[in-house]
Amino acid sequence: MGLYFEDFEIGKALRTRGRTVGEADITTYAGLIGDWTPIHVDENFARSTPFGTRVAHGTLTLSIAVGLMAQLGLFDGTVIGLLNMTWSFQEPVRIGDTVYAVITALEKRVTSKPDRGIVKLDIRVTNQADVAVCRGVHDVMMMLRSAPSLTSSDPPAGL
Repeated sequence: MGLYFEDFEIGKALRTRGRTVGEADITTYAGLIGDWTPIHVDENFARSTPFGTRVAHGTLTLSIAVGLMAQLGLFDGTVIGLLNMTWSFQEPVRIGDTVYAVITALEKRVTSKPDRGIVKLDIRVTNQADVAVCRGVHDVMMMLRSAPSLTSSDPPAGL
């Protein structure tokens, strides 16, 4: 079972295990989303860029970070939904780089619905050299463990 709203501790960082990005990841992702931009899939072209080689799509790195977070089980059965996200990219992720996600709860608040709250999470993705490659903030709606019981006259809970 995942974490409930109450379980998130402000300022406590959780680090995922690593995930090495391979050529197949980039090719599969390019096919999935239809983005065959040469910087990602054409090594001859990519050698002429400032990166000197192919780099992963920024959104692939974001997606890998989400998957790494999911592997921690933080949201299993307790998440209601992702409400908002902001994301920025600082450094390229090259084939062979290993990425990690560090998740820190920044703030949280109970919503007007007594059975849920919103947790603002800082997500920093680093490579094997501990260099930040991208970073974002996600607002996630979570279930409350200690939700007050509802009476039959209460309307059903919705987002």
